Amino acid sequence: MRGWLGTVRRHRQWAQVWRGTDRGRRQDTVGTCVIAPLLLFLLLVAPVVPARSEAPSPPPDNGSPSAPGFERSMATLAAHPAVVEARMAEAEAATDLAEEERERLLGQYRRVLDNLAAQAAAQDEAARLQERQARAPGQAESIRARLSAMEPLPQPPVELPADADLAAVRRLLVQEAAEVATRQERLDALQQALAEEADALPGWFRGLAELRQRALDLEDELAGALAAGAEGAEALTRYWLLESERDRLRAEALVLEQKLLGADVRRALTLAQRDEARLSLDRALARQAWLQAQEEQRRRAEADRVLAEIEAAKEAAADAHPQVWALVRANAAVAETINQIKARAAAAEAASAETATTSRALQQAFDNDRRRIAAAGISRAMGRALVDRRERLPSVRELRQQAAERADAEAEATLAQLQWREELLQLGPGAAGQFGAELAQLDPVTAEALEAQLDEQIRRRVDLLEGAIEAEERHLRALAELDLAAESLRTVILDYRAFLDERLLWTRSHVPVTEQGFDALPRVIAELVSPSNWLLVAQALAAGLAAAWSWWVGLLVVALLLVFDRWLRQRIRATAAPLRRISKDRFAYTLGAILLTLLLAAPVSLLLALLGLILISAPSPEAFPYAVGNGLLRIAPPLFCLRAFRMLCMSGGVAERHFRWRTLVLRRLRRSLDIAIWTLLPLAFVAAVMSTLGELQAATLGRLALTGVTLGFALLVAVALHPRHGLLRDLLAETPNGLANRLRHLWYPLAVAVPLMLSILTLAGFHYTAVTLFDLWLGQLWLLFGLVVLQQSIVRWLLVTRRELALRVALERRARREAQRQDEAMAEAEANTETSAEARARTDAGETDEETVDLVALDVQTRRLVNALIALGAGVGLWVLWADVLPALNVLERIPLWGNSGVGEGGEDLLPVTVADLGVMLLIVAVTVIAVRNLPALLEILLLKNTGIGAGGRYTIIALTGYAVMAVATLSVAGRLGLSWQQVQWLVAALGVGIGFGLQEIVANFISGLIILFERPIRVGDTVSVGENTGVVARIEIRATTIRTLDQRELLVPNKQLITSEVINWTLSDQINRADILVSIEYGSDTETALRILGEVAAADPRVMTDPAPVITVENLGERGLELMLRVFLPTIADRLRIRGDLVNAIDRRLREAGIPIGLPRRDVRMRDAPLT
Repeated sequence: MRGWLGTVRRHRQWAQVWRGTDRGRRQDTVGTCVIAPLLLFLLLVAPVVPARSEAPSPPPDNGSPSAPGFERSMATLAAHPAVVEARMAEAEAATDLAEEERERLLGQYRRVLDNLAAQAAAQDEAARLQERQARAPGQAESIRARLSAMEPLPQPPVELPADADLAAVRRLLVQEAAEVATRQERLDALQQALAEEADALPGWFRGLAELRQRALDLEDELAGALAAGAEGAEALTRYWLLESERDRLRAEALVLEQKLLGADVRRALTLAQRDEARLSLDRALARQAWLQAQEEQRRRAEADRVLAEIEAAKEAAADAHPQVWALVRANAAVAETINQIKARAAAAEAASAETATTSRALQQAFDNDRRRIAAAGISRAMGRALVDRRERLPSVRELRQQAAERADAEAEATLAQLQWREELLQLGPGAAGQFGAELAQLDPVTAEALEAQLDEQIRRRVDLLEGAIEAEERHLRALAELDLAAESLRTVILDYRAFLDERLLWTRSHVPVTEQGFDALPRVIAELVSPSNWLLVAQALAAGLAAAWSWWVGLLVVALLLVFDRWLRQRIRATAAPLRRISKDRFAYTLGAILLTLLLAAPVSLLLALLGLILISAPSPEAFPYAVGNGLLRIAPPLFCLRAFRMLCMSGGVAERHFRWRTLVLRRLRRSLDIAIWTLLPLAFVAAVMSTLGELQAATLGRLALTGVTLGFALLVAVALHPRHGLLRDLLAETPNGLANRLRHLWYPLAVAVPLMLSILTLAGFHYTAVTLFDLWLGQLWLLFGLVVLQQSIVRWLLVTRRELALRVALERRARREAQRQDEAMAEAEANTETSAEARARTDAGETDEETVDLVALDVQTRRLVNALIALGAGVGLWVLWADVLPALNVLERIPLWGNSGVGEGGEDLLPVTVADLGVMLLIVAVTVIAVRNLPALLEILLLKNTGIGAGGRYTIIALTGYAVMAVATLSVAGRLGLSWQQVQWLVAALGVGIGFGLQEIVANFISGLIILFERPIRVGDTVSVGENTGVVARIEIRATTIRTLDQRELLVPNKQLITSEVINWTLSDQINRADILVSIEYGSDTETALRILGEVAAADPRVMTDPAPVITVENLGERGLELMLRVFLPTIADRLRIRGDLVNAIDRRLREAGIPIGLPRRDVRMRDAPLT
């Protein structure tokens, strides 16, 4: 048996014979001659299982399981479904069996029945295979005979009636298209069957060996069971189970033997069927093409006929009535539109067919590559072929652009249809009646003739509109079919590209440098510097410029940018002049300087890109010009990035004047960028040209050039990023305890080691890997440049905004002081008139909160937010750059943590929550925390700068924005975790009940806080009185509101109390308040003089309002004396205590001057004599 298994293993290599579905008949013959004798030998040495012709009758039952001699007869009592079912019935009815024993016996009986059923099914399948394979050679010969006897396709391939119009041809074309689709599906199914059987052949060999080995093992167990001489129903059931399992395995082995024996004849039959299907498809395609040509011919004839009729109508109506002439011209326009629509529809149908063919061919190539890689892995030659295939994949970006253009075309076509349908409704019966007023002015004969002409043109227009609607419907159908085909192609491209990206990254595309012969290097260098090759480049450029005038427009733009180079430099330096004065500084100057810098860096890169496009877009470009064009396109983007950053760092440029970078750092940056531009980019250009020319050029000079680029890049990074002598020296010295400084021994060696590792990969033969990773590394560099410019621009905007706000506050303070001095001077001159101090006081009260804004703290918080968002953007950018290349990152999307029920592509399904989802959730939480902590500062600055909203309004907007951010983050996290409302509604209901009992106060305070923020009965900065406490509202939070009392203590008041209790808001609508001063004078004093003094004191203070006027009354006859009340109205609550104190002091002074004493409390003491006891 082991020798047989060895034979099977040694002959697995013959499975490769079945993998080439298009190989010649000679290979099929060789495969047959080798495999068929092997299989015959296997059948001779294998145990034979007869095919089941009829179901054998059940053997006689020798008694119950407990009958004497039953155990001795189990070798002769074969398992039969009827016998087994009878034993199952007896076991179920037996009363002397324990429940566990009964269930065990019943389970074994069921397994025996399953084995017997599987054995019968396998024997039937083997019989069917044998019968079908016996008929296969004759069927194949019959098909080959039919193919040989088949006559060529007649001409014309389709018989059309002589009077067949365009509609008839289209009906036949629709039928033929359906026939083509059916035959294409048939051909695809046959090719798929050939590939699947070729892939299954090695598995059949292995499966046959495994089945026979397991059958022999069971045979040994059966022999052991018989030798043991066990007694009872358990032993018989065990014997049946082993025997049925053995027979099932033998039957399944017989199926595999039949498949292996008939592989040749089945393959021959399938190949014949495939050839027949292919020929049938070719004939159907020929008929379809002929019908399409006939359709196009008739469409053009119909269009020519309509145009001829329109031209004839124009000539006939040249001298007709103006209304008739207008209708004729309108009909001609519709006819021309119909021809254009039909042409667009035909183009869309052709594009749809071409796209479907491309998608089908790409899918077939994808399937073939997938099978080859699964069978034999990726060799160096295959890896190189796959790299070339990936580069030739259609562009997904172009497909998206075409889809957007089709969407616009569909919208325009639908709108045109609606307009034409509306016009059809208007051109109903009696449409000529709209010309009744003009017809009434003519004589009856002329009017009747004109009406007939109008009716004829209207009928013609109705026909044309119906034809236009029909043509537009065909156009829309063609666009819809093209959309489906393009979407299918896009899916195949994305899947194919992802498949190749995950497998090509670490595939060796060249031999190692130690095995590479460089004998051809001089020839490759000579090819690069050959004048004849560069003459071909010049000729290709001249031909491209002569073929399309649009290239000249691009060259003109380049020339203009070069001419204005000096002017752009001057304008960039001129934008720095207004930055010296705070009052003239604007962020727009920085934006303008950055845009001018980009224009300054653009001409050389734009010129190289234009030349590259001209070279690669030539009708039939030579290899060398095409390679040069590809090289120019490859270096144009990095050249633009390097030049843009170089111009940003020029003397007097944006980095020096706007970003305030140090001069020494800028000098080092300019030197490093110049080295990269003048040394690394030319080497990169040579490497790109050599990679495009061919494998020999890429493996020799291309490999050396790429190695030079990576080594030079590593040297440049080592010098530029050195912690002690590089660009970051001052930054690291300023933050000695910063994270970058503490980790400098990690990131600096890593930054230098990465390009060195790319050099090693290139020399080791992983050229594609090195190029791909180097492109990604450059992408990281451009991302870093962009983020640095973005961060510095935001910091610059913050600086300008902070200085602007500080200047505004300073100017407002100075203006208020000047206004206050003027008001005081006017008050001294006109003590009895109202001054503008009241209005100024109101203004002061409304703007005091602006003066208390801590701009420095806001700037620090905003910078912290900006830096966090920049770091987050860097992380997301790195993920986007590397996720499509490194399978280790994509693996995170395939590691499930748990599942949640949801609606998938096939309906209700279990949707997994992966590690990637968990990472996104943690990212959302981090962003939310950063935003909630630092976003208020940014909003405060924006609101201060762009709006006139007060402190209370700003606080409300900021608080509600924070709540919104947290709500959105919570919903996003819940969605990532797979939670939906259907899953959590009962939990929410339960929590609602719990909240109603245990957390009702907290919820009430939260809702009350929202009411306060929305209705704003109390705002930050308002002066309020809650019970016996008075103070200024400092903060409104989720649970409570903080009030700073007059003694500068913070009072926390639950939000619910502010809503449900009485609260006095002294500054809700305005800050006007009343101060009451009670004065007691002695009885007998001059009351009239005292009242007059109170009025004069109130009138003399300019801070006391005259409208409403002060109120002076005699209140009561008190115990201290006569009580007088002075009620004055004040414009602001802020100076209430000071003003009241000044008034009391003035009243006391004036009353003493007038000799009116202040009433003092009196007490009467009576003494009574009483005898001592």
